[in-house]
Amino acid sequence: MRILMLSLATLAAAAPIAHARAGNPAPSSQTPTSSAPQAPAAPPTAPPQQSHGDAMAQPVTTAPVAAAPAQTAPTRSAQYQDLPPTESLTEAMLDAVQTSPTLAASRQRLNATREALPQAWSEALPQIDLTADATSTDIDETHPKVPTTRTWSAGVSGTQLLFASGRIIGTTRSASAQIRGAVATYDQGLQQLLLDVTTAYASMLQAQEVVAAQQTTQNNLTTLYQYAQAEFNAGVVTRTDVAQAQARLAQARTELVQAQGGLAAAVQAYVRLIGHPPSGLSAPGEADNLPTDLDNALDVAGRNSFLLMSAVAAVDQANANVVVARSAFGPELSLQASHTANGVINQDNTDQSNDTVGLRFSMPIFTGGFNLSRSREQSALARAANYDLVEAQRTVEESVTNAWTGLASARAAMESAQEQVTASELAYRGIRLEQQTGLRSTIDVLNQEQDLLTARLALAQAKRDLIVAERQMLFSEGRLQVPERVSPADGLHGRS
Repeated sequence: MRILMLSLATLAAAAPIAHARAGNPAPSSQTPTSSAPQAPAAPPTAPPQQSHGDAMAQPVTTAPVAAAPAQTAPTRSAQYQDLPPTESLTEAMLDAVQTSPTLAASRQRLNATREALPQAWSEALPQIDLTADATSTDIDETHPKVPTTRTWSAGVSGTQLLFASGRIIGTTRSASAQIRGAVATYDQGLQQLLLDVTTAYASMLQAQEVVAAQQTTQNNLTTLYQYAQAEFNAGVVTRTDVAQAQARLAQARTELVQAQGGLAAAVQAYVRLIGHPPSGLSAPGEADNLPTDLDNALDVAGRNSFLLMSAVAAVDQANANVVVARSAFGPELSLQASHTANGVINQDNTDQSNDTVGLRFSMPIFTGGFNLSRSREQSALARAANYDLVEAQRTVEESVTNAWTGLASARAAMESAQEQVTASELAYRGIRLEQQTGLRSTIDVLNQEQDLLTARLALAQAKRDLIVAERQMLFSEGRLQVPERVSPADGLHGRS
């Protein structure tokens, strides 16, 4: 008994130190003076029974520790004042597509790649050149009768390629394949942007729910601390119960601040992708066109995956480059015509002209091994492109399978988390009632409060994961697209 009283006295002496560190006055205490516990002068008044949600709404008159900074909604700058009060995931995707600098840069690179085809065709069209010049010749001699000579000349020439051993066909096919690959790369980047927007949107919803859950927990722990303090003042519980409640409240305050920091980071990620702060976000519904089984998902991905389209285009381009390299061994035939005129300025009967028409044939005999080496180079690159296609097929299969598994896991986790929250809320209300009747201790209530917080955080994570998993499934199939009403300034399809 003496050891017990010494422990109580030690806790009572340590309490003022703990409160002084928190910046609050030490609570009053009544240390028993005899071995038998003294009955309180008046029974402690238990707070009325309330649900978990009521605890957050109850006004708090005194705080045992420094209050956490209140959560505030992100303020808008003047340029964002005209934003709508609510924004769905579809609207966020639209804003991201229209304002993303990364996507705009990719679109311009696609436009640049499209010019490869007219450049390839240009060699098959007539090449016409126009030249003109005028010269003045002054000869320094002692004879005074030598005049300064001024002459002029002009000419126009044209060349038409007639035969190039398949080089033009190869370059145009290579350019078309290059454009198809660029379009597939652009579409893949567009899909990645939409998936990133989905992740940012779902993370914002999760961060908001986490802050709300942490705020609710802090308010509930404030009420529990006050209840434990009232029971201690009445001599019903020991200082240990009060210290346990105070420690959990301090922990909740820290976690609330951390959650608010996570919310601020989520806002910045949202602004980076969408271009403006979030406003009135709401949980999106289930994604459309989700596959019914894995085999169907793999079949759809085989036909729609932009990664596969890009790899196929790379194979076509490499094969076309082989044709171009081998064409260097063959002959080349072209038609050439020209007209030239020249004369002396300010002198009559000095003008003359000349017209020529002819065929030009060329055939490489020996190039030091350059053409042969280039042909071997392009053949090796073509074989490498085929290997890359096999790797792309394996990558798509892995991506689709993992996305399908992740979607099934996210759905199961969502159901389990909802069930966990429902059971934890029921258990919390029951333990609060049992505490007020003396069947449960303070630590039992604190532990159940922590279990309820864990369940609510798990539910917020499960909601976020399910939203992302559904769009990840569409992404792996190549079907995560911009909503139909989006009309970019320029087309998204290259010429084939």
